[in-house]
Amino acid sequence: MKNSTRLFYILSIFMFISCSNDDSNDGNTIPGNNLNLGASAHDLLSNDIFSTMEIEVVYPNGFKPQSESLENLEQFILSRTNKTEVTISPREISLENEGPYTIDQIRSIEDDLRTSFNTENKISVFIFFANGARQSDEGTSNTLGTAYQNTSMVIFQETINNLSNAVGAPNKVIIETATLTHEFGHLFGLVGIGSEQQNEHEDPNAEAHCTTEDCLMRAEVEFSSGIMGMFGNGIPDLGAECLLDLRANGGR
Repeated sequence: MKNSTRLFYILSIFMFISCSNDDSNDGNTIPGNNLNLGASAHDLLSNDIFSTMEIEVVYPNGFKPQSESLENLEQFILSRTNKTEVTISPREISLENEGPYTIDQIRSIEDDLRTSFNTENKISVFIFFANGARQSDEGTSNTLGTAYQNTSMVIFQETINNLSNAVGAPNKVIIETATLTHEFGHLFGLVGIGSEQQNEHEDPNAEAHCTTEDCLMRAEVEFSSGIMGMFGNGIPDLGAECLLDLRANGGR
């Protein structure tokens, strides 16, 4: 990853962590869905408060994720958390915008479209499959996805569609699955943004990413420029250090 890209990512993740609105549902005892990235890591991993998880997936016409990718995401969550049930509810939406998008624009779209929120026994996650790229993309380091709040992420589906059509690229299911599970890793607090590191393994050149070779939380998974090297052997899994962090914070 070029130095400029590394610097951009470090600044971006700092902004997501520092500037997200710390909304706790106006005093409600149920944690809110508009908190800092990583703030709900324990709640997502454990069943202390929430025994089930609902994932609201929205997409414009032509940008629907592959069913197999969503099934892979469900299995990933069940294998890494202590939830008794995970429900994924996809639906098509009407959207006038075509991107590219800033994260502030993504937040506004979520405010308009999100219908699923935390309840007494259920934690909710919102995923927007965007019909455009990230506005700040340049060159070959195009962003595939971004987790930007405690229970929110965007998948830049236009970028994934274009990438999967490139000669020699992995198929769309592999790219979607890796991007979804990587971003869920950030919601789970990896690396060091909500799930405490049991041993130091955060990449000094890419904040909130892992140094372990071939780990799902490597920074390369976040960008199209890292696809070929990381996905040559299929979808990467979490490395041993990331798994230790999750287990220490209520996961498995």
